[in-house]
Amino acid sequence: MCNVIFKIPPVRRSSSGRTKGLALSMMLVATGAHAAVQDITVGPNPPCGPNVDYSYAARPGLPVNETIGQSGATGNVQWEFALFEGVPGMCVQDGANQKLAHCGGLDVTLPNEPNQTVSNMAKVTLTANPTNSDLNKEGYLTLRVTDSAAGNACATRRYRLRVISGGSGWGDPHMTTIDGVHYDFQSAGEFVALRGEKFEVQTRQRPVSTTTVPGPSQYTGLGVCVSLYSAVAARIGSNKVTLQPNLNGQPDPSGLQLRVNGNLVTTFPEGGIPLRANRSTDPRAALEGRVVRGEGGTYEFDDVDGTQLVATPQYWNAHQTWYMNLDVYQTSAGQGIWGKLAGGSWLPALPDGTSLGVMPQPLDQRYQDLYVKFADAWRVDKTSPSLFDYAPGTSTATFTTTDWPRFNAQSCLIQNEPPAQPTTPQIAAQACSAIANPAAKADCTFDVMVTGETGFAQTYATSQAFRPNGPGFQPVLPGTGSTPVPPKPVNKWPWWWWIPILIVVLIVIAVLITRKPTTA
Repeated sequence: MCNVIFKIPPVRRSSSGRTKGLALSMMLVATGAHAAVQDITVGPNPPCGPNVDYSYAARPGLPVNETIGQSGATGNVQWEFALFEGVPGMCVQDGANQKLAHCGGLDVTLPNEPNQTVSNMAKVTLTANPTNSDLNKEGYLTLRVTDSAAGNACATRRYRLRVISGGSGWGDPHMTTIDGVHYDFQSAGEFVALRGEKFEVQTRQRPVSTTTVPGPSQYTGLGVCVSLYSAVAARIGSNKVTLQPNLNGQPDPSGLQLRVNGNLVTTFPEGGIPLRANRSTDPRAALEGRVVRGEGGTYEFDDVDGTQLVATPQYWNAHQTWYMNLDVYQTSAGQGIWGKLAGGSWLPALPDGTSLGVMPQPLDQRYQDLYVKFADAWRVDKTSPSLFDYAPGTSTATFTTTDWPRFNAQSCLIQNEPPAQPTTPQIAAQACSAIANPAAKADCTFDVMVTGETGFAQTYATSQAFRPNGPGFQPVLPGTGSTPVPPKPVNKWPWWWWIPILIVVLIVIAVLITRKPTTA
């Protein structure tokens, strides 16, 4: 609650000035509170009007204790579960407690029993202690609130409730799955990194010629030649976007090429590029996402549900090639190279959901699992149509090297390609000294040491500095769609309270008018 009071300074002023100041002061003594963005605004008349949909994202390991209130009601209110949607069983009312619903991995509790009313200050609560087992849970719940006064005015709001996480691939691709498993994946070609119903990320990995064969990876135990990310493509709703080198094959140090639905972007509008339903350019079409430029040369691809894909590119001048770090935040997508591990598996599930089982002891079997079975299963066109743009006469096959990396390779040299020269562990460690996360610092040091390219440290630092939206109530994308207007402060006083206030104001005005001015 906030009391807004304008005080009149004790200075000499006319009676009319005193009258205006007093009236203004009394009119602005308003008690009320700004509603939170997730609250429901009750309209003046039935039938129940819908509020703009909103979303809540929980994250494993972070307890949830949130509320949903209302604004606009003057009497007691009745809260109800109006509609449950989504995968069967994912958003349902509790069988024993009619005030409780389980939706998208969260518990939603009404403040009142069915057909009862409570104070209009009472709120719905959202609680949860999500774990990795809750990842990808998602449901849609519509709440209704009815004002017992004002002719039973009411309103509804639909909430998307889900448990989210993020995945990434940095440097000589060091992957982090959505459930936090960290492993190296050095294949060459185009792969599905992460896939959900309305969101998908595909990556292009190209092999890197080096003069040395790296030592074994900590997770896989395999020492193999390396690759790097050279391009990324994404599906956001009905739209596709790509960030890749020139289609003619000639690298351009000035930047990568951004395409939206196959169209090259030559000018970047302030506020970003909106992505609308059915690839429409009509500003009235439903918003599905947007593309924005960030600090440090980053590109951010957002969907309307709060997911953020961030690409951090860097040009390797000595080898005239682009590489990048990739991060996905706030996503409920769960399949792909960065996807959730299958039950009892050492790797993410295959496209059909099957598991590769526990990590084999023989290294050659690990290699077969990771770089043959797993890699081939997640190549684009085998599991998803390619999202990349291609020059005439080229396709995903142009960028596929099925035997990279080789098992027990004696050399990482590539014919007709100058090799990267390694640097010392001391120089690599110094280049990566600003990286705070221990695992990321170790990866950065490895990348710089194997390739001699200190630019890797810059991409790590830029990626480290990015601040995602994070879990919680997710915002509507600003600047490109209809963002809900925060409700105005609501006057909680019954209308008849204004009668005595008005009488007092009129008496004061009459006294001030009839009072004779004093002579100096």
